[in-house]
Amino acid sequence: MAKQSESTIDLSPAEELLRKLLLDCRDHIVYNSNDSTNLDIWFTGGWVRDKLLGDKSEDIDVALSSMTGTQFGEALEDYFARSAAEYIAEAQRLGVPPTIKGLHKINSNPEKSKHLETGTIEIFGLSVDFVNLRKEVYTDQSRNPEVEFGTAVEDAYRRDATINSIFYNLNGRRVEDHTQMGLSDLAVGIIRTPLQPTQTFMDDPLRILRLVRLASRLGFQIDQETAQAMKDPLVQTAFNVKVTRE
Repeated sequence: MAKQSESTIDLSPAEELLRKLLLDCRDHIVYNSNDSTNLDIWFTGGWVRDKLLGDKSEDIDVALSSMTGTQFGEALEDYFARSAAEYIAEAQRLGVPPTIKGLHKINSNPEKSKHLETGTIEIFGLSVDFVNLRKEVYTDQSRNPEVEFGTAVEDAYRRDATINSIFYNLNGRRVEDHTQMGLSDLAVGIIRTPLQPTQTFMDDPLRILRLVRLASRLGFQIDQETAQAMKDPLVQTAFNVKVTRE
């Protein structure tokens, strides 16, 4: 069950240095931009959930409001190269790995449920994935959605579970529960979908297996409405049609 305050997360030295680097890079991008677009940054998903549970996590998903993951990753590489000495010295002072391994671009591949290209970097001993906020539109024939830029709220509601929909805002150092259910579900150990579960599973029936696995790993209970939706004959048919045997 959740152990930390609903409004705060204690960052490790490596996470704190990463936060500083990302915000410094963001400020550099915004300052040198030709338009007035803001760039907001969040840690999202499993990292937020695990930190609130008091567990350690070295894999961080970073969500961006107005850049793609590869765009920001490339900008970060460039910014770090310009200012490396400062961050390396601080990393050594904090006792964290003072290294950054170059950007690895992962192309979108809808056939394998990879809907967006992302950028991945290993830095300060952390594995960091960058991706933009998004919303998804599904068809009846496939669990691979049409994807476009979205808001933080839209991104939260598209996720498989409320406890995976909690964001950590880097700028404000605050936890954001856009579904208004994630923190309470985390506190009592409940697995449920952010949206109506039957529709959630009809869109992507593989979420059934993800939630069962998550409940098993955390020792949480799947809420009754969500469990009933998993057994719905229409959902079961969609599972057989949309999910490959692999």
